[in-house]
Amino acid sequence: MGEVWGARNELTNRDFAIKFLLPEFTENGDAFERFVREAKTTGTLQHPSIVDVYDVALGKDGRPFIVMELLHGEELENLIERKGALSPLKTAAYFAQIAAALSMAHDANVIHRDLSTNNIFLSRAKDGALVPKILDFGVSKTLGPRFEGQSETCNGAVLGNPIFMSPEQARGAGGVDVRTDVWALGVGMYQSITGAVPFRSTNYNALMVEIMSNAHRPILELVPTLDKELAKLIEACLVKDREHRLGTAHELAKRLSSIARRLSTSPEELGRTPRRRATDRLPAAPQPLKGTGAPLGVRFWHALGIPVPNRATVGFLSILVGLAGGFGASLYFKPAPQVVIQATAPELVTDTDPPPFTPESPAQAQSIPKHSPPETDLTRAVTRGVAERSR
Repeated sequence: MGEVWGARNELTNRDFAIKFLLPEFTENGDAFERFVREAKTTGTLQHPSIVDVYDVALGKDGRPFIVMELLHGEELENLIERKGALSPLKTAAYFAQIAAALSMAHDANVIHRDLSTNNIFLSRAKDGALVPKILDFGVSKTLGPRFEGQSETCNGAVLGNPIFMSPEQARGAGGVDVRTDVWALGVGMYQSITGAVPFRSTNYNALMVEIMSNAHRPILELVPTLDKELAKLIEACLVKDREHRLGTAHELAKRLSSIARRLSTSPEELGRTPRRRATDRLPAAPQPLKGTGAPLGVRFWHALGIPVPNRATVGFLSILVGLAGGFGASLYFKPAPQVVIQATAPELVTDTDPPPFTPESPAQAQSIPKHSPPETDLTRAVTRGVAERSR
């Protein structure tokens, strides 16, 4: 439908991409409407994984054009064709960001309906990281306040990439909703992991039958070593009955983010450089709780009223604070006999203490008596002293 040119604004010296509607489509009402819809819809959706649209106008030749951010990189489909299947970590990380972008669009009552690896663009950021971005919302459907589950394509035509169509799209069912985008994400992840799409046929009609009626080959049969949680999540997106399919892009983004973080710390990934590049742009992991089940180092920071840094920093700084505070604490507390202090992250323990407790074993934190004899753990003494002063 269109052609895209790189352009430079001579006043601001900034580069942009300008997308023109092809001349043969200018007089086509449906094509013109889709082009304008893309500009309007994309321009209202602000997300790091959705291409930015800055302007839309008519050229001197009567052709509409869209001014967008200029991206450097390649389509996900092209990357798969060029280098083969992606790693599970990269697949989970990329699609977590795409699912988060779609979740935001769904919250704005916009369904994409034509998501494919051909319109997911891996854009190289200034720091070298690849950021997945959705390019085309030309077939999107905006659900207005009177939407009652029915949506019509222009003139009843079936629009979109047929390989990525959901079963409800293939049979022309009414009420296409956000779950059709979840299906497309499942197809995209399946292709990214295996290098092949789950449904393919020799012609359009046969492909529609495949999507509506035939089962795809389970992904674990193609990649037996695939992480089981990721495989199960992909299969949950490819359930033909949308009532039993994974329901929202938000849930998919959350679960993919969790899987990506776990995979990034696997033995295979720890030996790679850079180690966590694929997960750099995922939402931050939740901080430890403030309760008694948190490590002493974490509670010490909360007692000071300072935001908790990451776990490694907590452990290191807790040791330094404990050692520094120990000298002062020794002026107020009688030294316990035969005390041996060992530095172990994330806290200091004595030879008579139980093993350091973790957030997974909060019962140990509650086992400390309220009226204990003189302190033998310097970190515990300093923490308690700070807490009493803050009251």
